[in-house]
Amino acid sequence: MNEITTKKLPKIPHSHFNSLKKLEEGYWWYEGRIIWASKFILNWLEKNHFTDPTYYADLGCGTGGFGLAIKNKFDLEDIVLVDNNPDAVNKISTAACSNILTTDLETDFSLPFHPNLITCMDVIEHLKEDDLFLNRLFKILKPGGLLVISTAAHPFLYSSWDKKLGHYRRYSKSALVAKLTLAGFKITEAYYGWSFLFPAAPYRFMSSHRQEKLEYPVVPRWLNQTLIAASKWESKLSTFIPFPFGTSVFIAAAKESK
Repeated sequence: MNEITTKKLPKIPHSHFNSLKKLEEGYWWYEGRIIWASKFILNWLEKNHFTDPTYYADLGCGTGGFGLAIKNKFDLEDIVLVDNNPDAVNKISTAACSNILTTDLETDFSLPFHPNLITCMDVIEHLKEDDLFLNRLFKILKPGGLLVISTAAHPFLYSSWDKKLGHYRRYSKSALVAKLTLAGFKITEAYYGWSFLFPAAPYRFMSSHRQEKLEYPVVPRWLNQTLIAASKWESKLSTFIPFPFGTSVFIAAAKESK
């Protein structure tokens, strides 16, 4: 079984987005996603010797910090931040980004420009019709463009914690690769990430029914820095030693030029 789907999911409380906003201040999970995405984007830019401006869309942007970090890191031409939750979008500074959209990602939404770079970080597991969403992304992305996507890994780890977070499913790497390929994308890189956390995953699975809050756990500064460093090393090593498991899936997929 490649995915688990549940019909009814609870509404994510407003307080959860306060927690997500705080993660932008250097939390390991937040920084780790930037590390993985940056690896994919840098490889794409170097391979294609990009000279044209890069127009960037972060779909399911949450409170906006990830997308803004990527734009600033690569000095991208323009950015649009998109999310379907006004509680999240309202926490984004309009001074930092002028293109901020609140829209349902499961509809035929439109953007102010056609991006040649799209990120969807921990988004697809929140959508009922994931196949339709990937088809839309393929149409929106410019030929030669790149999609960077991350999601919760391993269907057997689906728990009440996932349900509280609004996850319809978790994915195996092979299942998500198959869905992206069916939508028309060419997979350029695909890895399991945070493999070093996988031994602790069963504890999350078994204890999730007792967790009332959705917030990520506070960790000591030394541990936070250690997890960030481990994420950097893992992203580098994965090119040579792809890990067979992890708590997330990270994939880069291209839309080939005609």
